[in-house]
Amino acid sequence: MICTSALKGLNPTHIELAKMESELQCFGKEAGAHIWVIAFPACGHILPLVDLTHQLLLRGLTVTILVTPKNLCYLNPLLSLHSPNVKTLVFPFPPHSPLPPGVEQMQDLPISFVPDIANALGKLYDPLFQWFQTHTSPPVAILSDILLSSWTTKLASHLNIPNISFIPFNVAAVSFWFDNLNNSGSFYREAFTASIQSRGLVFNSFKELEGVKLDMIKEKFTRNDRVWAVGPLLPVKAGDNGLNERGGPSSIPQDQVMAWLDSCKQNKSVVYVGFGSQITLTKQQMKAIASALEESGVRFIWAVKDPMKNVEVGGDDQSIIPNGFEDRVAGKGLVIKGWAPQVAILRHRAVGSYLTHCGWNSALEAILAGILLLAWPMQADHFHITKLLADEFGVAIRVCKGLKSIPDATKLARIFVDSTSMTQPERIRAMELKKNALNAIRKGGTSYQALDKLVEELSSNKIKIKRKRSSM
Repeated sequence: MICTSALKGLNPTHIELAKMESELQCFGKEAGAHIWVIAFPACGHILPLVDLTHQLLLRGLTVTILVTPKNLCYLNPLLSLHSPNVKTLVFPFPPHSPLPPGVEQMQDLPISFVPDIANALGKLYDPLFQWFQTHTSPPVAILSDILLSSWTTKLASHLNIPNISFIPFNVAAVSFWFDNLNNSGSFYREAFTASIQSRGLVFNSFKELEGVKLDMIKEKFTRNDRVWAVGPLLPVKAGDNGLNERGGPSSIPQDQVMAWLDSCKQNKSVVYVGFGSQITLTKQQMKAIASALEESGVRFIWAVKDPMKNVEVGGDDQSIIPNGFEDRVAGKGLVIKGWAPQVAILRHRAVGSYLTHCGWNSALEAILAGILLLAWPMQADHFHITKLLADEFGVAIRVCKGLKSIPDATKLARIFVDSTSMTQPERIRAMELKKNALNAIRKGGTSYQALDKLVEELSSNKIKIKRKRSSM
């Protein structure tokens, strides 16, 4: 049950999500099918797969998660909540020559290093095979990130168990990529092809948002119904401070951030600025955003990503806050250096708009909060997401585009001011989309049912393996 006092100060959405989480705790805890979870080491991939694992554990499955030492911290909320039904399998990160020594996470690298990270983890194939052979009750299936599919699908086949591919990108982008495999680089072509050939695909999306594209993937690529849209996935411990413990260190304590937002009397008056864990802004981009925030006079929270640790990779002209900016806007805004409690910020009643790169996880978090998006797509699937949310659903406003582009500060300042208006049509549509998202994850909703069917698929494989062993 939820303690009533714990809900004070939360907005209605936050309260409803907390209640949903509480209801899920009523699932049976008996040991179910044992599955193996293998994540790609980037925040935008690890965190939603951890959230999916959380849902599977709540539905009675047992899980072993492959992880390398420096990524173990992302599993702490899951381990504290679900022990002993979730265990870690910790292997040292294999050395790989193109990668800087000691790097185990994409947060410290540009996107061009994705193949190198995936290929490095592929060196664990033989050790994982040996671990499986010696386990007293080995997993009956693998749930792995799409970017690792080129070797996890082969591993699963070698072990005679299915591999199910988790896809933390939006369906529209994946449909486009699948349709253009011949134009992809060899790494992505191999990974996407292996994913299509896996037992099934799991998307962090929902039917009401991308149903047409989901049907297209079933009809054109997988040629079966084993495509599950299970989002928006709720964070582990969605109803309390656990949602603030998902990342690394922050320059401002979480309770101070929430207290500052509580002090904002007007609802939807705060602009949140953040570009996720992967995008690092140049000095000129930082200057343009700072000038726009200062000129607009709006209240704001700006999450500034730490510079990449490898200067030879990321350069030193990054994440530089203009001199004197923080002093000049004191009282009007907060600049958070490092990790920001983004989920909690977006769900706060005072926050009304979000300047974002339109990464998929960030977009879904904003959708669940009913936030107006100010879109600055930069790379990967960002452009597909912007098209979906700005052009098809009308819940986002295009602001800028491109990884190296620099917005006009005066125009951006005007957009910031307008985005705090309660009469913005995009805001009204965002609230409608939020209702659809909540309905999807509510008991009986499309995503809720998809999760149940995914668990049925995984559990049925446990039964098949038992039958095979009993007949030997």
